[in-house]
Amino acid sequence: MSERTQKLVALRARTDADLIVLAGRELDRGSALLDVVASQQSPFFAQARKSLATATAIMSRVADVDEEQRLRLAKKAAELQARLLAVPRWANARPFSASVAS
Repeated sequence: MSERTQKLVALRARTDADLIVLAGRELDRGSALLDVVASQQSPFFAQARKSLATATAIMSRVADVDEEQRLRLAKKAAELQARLLAVPRWANARPFSASVAS
């Protein structure tokens, strides 16, 4: 293998490692956003869904990753997907009667 090819292989390995970190952070971000979501109508819900899509797209482009990392990210993605599906479509809005102190 030529020196130039070795440099390209090393660069690709570093890029893949960085992409794995980025995908993990996107999944963590989506999970954190879901902690403050009350319904699917929340803008944070849309951002969490976008984080999952971004992380999934990144993971599909990573060429060289060990199986343990891939399984860890796939598990986090599945957990985030399950949490997204569990969010109610509409928030429960209950009317409260007004009380006035006399």
